[in-house]
Amino acid sequence: MKSAFEKMIEDFRKKDLQELLQTCMHADAKTAKKLPLRYRLIAVGFLAHLSLEQLEQKLTEHGCERLYARNPLEASLIFAFRRGLSYEEWSHLELLCEKLEEERGMGASWFQGASITCEELNSYVRENSILDEGELRTRSITRNLREQIKKSSSEEEFLAFMERNWSQFCVVREKTRYYFCKYLSYYIEERIENYLVARRSRFGRAHAVMELGVLKSAAKLRKKQGDEASIREMLRQSAISCGNLYDAFNYFYFEYLSTDWLEALLECYGETVEQMTEEEVHTLANGIRAYERGWENIPDRDVIIQKKEQLRERERQLDLEYALEPSGTGTSGRGYQKNRSGEKSVRNYIKGVTDIDRTSLICYLLFFGNHFTGHREREITRQRLDEILLECGYPMLRERDDFDAFVVQYLAADDPAGLLIECVSRYAMEEKNFYLYHMYQGAGSEDGRLRKMLERE
Repeated sequence: MKSAFEKMIEDFRKKDLQELLQTCMHADAKTAKKLPLRYRLIAVGFLAHLSLEQLEQKLTEHGCERLYARNPLEASLIFAFRRGLSYEEWSHLELLCEKLEEERGMGASWFQGASITCEELNSYVRENSILDEGELRTRSITRNLREQIKKSSSEEEFLAFMERNWSQFCVVREKTRYYFCKYLSYYIEERIENYLVARRSRFGRAHAVMELGVLKSAAKLRKKQGDEASIREMLRQSAISCGNLYDAFNYFYFEYLSTDWLEALLECYGETVEQMTEEEVHTLANGIRAYERGWENIPDRDVIIQKKEQLRERERQLDLEYALEPSGTGTSGRGYQKNRSGEKSVRNYIKGVTDIDRTSLICYLLFFGNHFTGHREREITRQRLDEILLECGYPMLRERDDFDAFVVQYLAADDPAGLLIECVSRYAMEEKNFYLYHMYQGAGSEDGRLRKMLERE
């Protein structure tokens, strides 16, 4: 039986080039869902005998990512279009690459444990960077591999190159993962330093503790005594809370806060208010007030009691919402915990399980970059964002695109937060979802998608 990609090629061969291009650009919704535009353009490339440069120009023009040199399957496509191979010739080469992958495997070398610590994240970023005038810069592994692929003059030479460099290949777009992790590490570092400043000055400590919710460190902070260096080290060894990180991301864009963020702090302080010291009660109450309008005049203990009751009610609602799980699903525990798609997406981005799409990457970079008050050189500007997008194989910002136009406005605005609130509110009034709404649900592995299309039925 033929694969979906082979069937697409055969169907396209029945059309002339003009009709073929029209089919790819204006397919109906049902067809487009089955055949992503990027892969329809690759199929056109084979049939129209496009060069590598012509294909990648087509991909860029239509907002699709360029072929990625660190993915074995896409590396074979780079070689095929560079050398002018037919689809059948590439299919043969792709099978040889699959065999190589079966023999060599493609195991992950980072973040193997159940939790991800801040220090592990920093180590990953350092290992994949070079130090340039005190700043971490991305290595040029992808660019170097691409140039070597383009120099391969025969199938044998290409396969020999693949074998020599196998350790450099990966399933996801490593460059997008690198930038996500790099700016996440900056974001966490800023929060650690803010906490230490607040601890030293005794001003704004409750808010600084709340911001440290991206690390699973609340219980340790309660017990830890010592100098700044030892506390900094303890925080760097703490695990990252992917749920709280996604929650902070949501709050930044939508002023929406899920139960997880405060629940972690409430649990570490004990089940009842009576178990807490007066200082703990005051610190926690102030932290809750930072996210609750109109609670300024409510006594500290009542603030905590009301918040706990809110969380219990929210949990009851979530239990009801997900209680009707079909039998035999193999799931257990509280329904909402297994349904945390946003939390899972963050974990998968860091671990290299899921590709980070262009929209998600941009939005996370804007979120992380919003907090670099003490490091102007890390600020996300339009020039810097365009450079990152190109490094990742994505098109630069295009003002003709609605989302990109919003990003350009945001980067140039004197009051970015005000612009963001205005845009989100406008979309809500029009009963539309903002660009970021559940964006992670479309996330997946591009490698997996293409391999699925190549599977024979």
